[in-house]
Amino acid sequence: MTAVQNWIKKENNWYRRMAKVSSAEQLLEQYNQGDRNFEGSDLDGANLSGLVLKEINLSRASLRKADLTGADLSSALLFQADLSTAILNRVELSRANLTGANLSRSLLTGANLHKTILLKASLNGAILLNAKLTQARLREADLSEANLNSADLSEAVATEAKFVGAKYSLNTKFPVGFDPIVEGMQTD
Repeated sequence: MTAVQNWIKKENNWYRRMAKVSSAEQLLEQYNQGDRNFEGSDLDGANLSGLVLKEINLSRASLRKADLTGADLSSALLFQADLSTAILNRVELSRANLTGANLSRSLLTGANLHKTILLKASLNGAILLNAKLTQARLREADLSEANLNSADLSEAVATEAKFVGAKYSLNTKFPVGFDPIVEGMQTD
């Protein structure tokens, strides 16, 4: 078998392992059987609170209004996922990749986003009270109108990110050299 044929076989096997699900029960059952690829699944409004879903692939999945309170999605792949208006309080998203994800108007109170990739992600209107965004990559992310009271953005990379109208408090920690007033932020 040639190298190209081996690669095609490997890719076809990976594709077959991709499982689209439409309920929390299906997701948990298949995740517990070892499946990790749930790309494009429709989990709008699903209750996934408290679940451990480390290294899961929910890229391009729809999770609008889903409840992920206290869930562990560390090292998850959520590329272009729609998490708008989702409840993500105390969620574990450290080292996750949310490039291009939609988190607008979502609740992320106490969320751990340490070293999370949020390139070009939309977090406009999101509530990030006490969220940990240390060393997060926020390049070109939209955090306009977000609530960042007491959030920790120390060592975050916020190049070209939008913060216009975002709220912050005296307890909010910013990267060295970051000026919230120049960025158009407002104290709460």
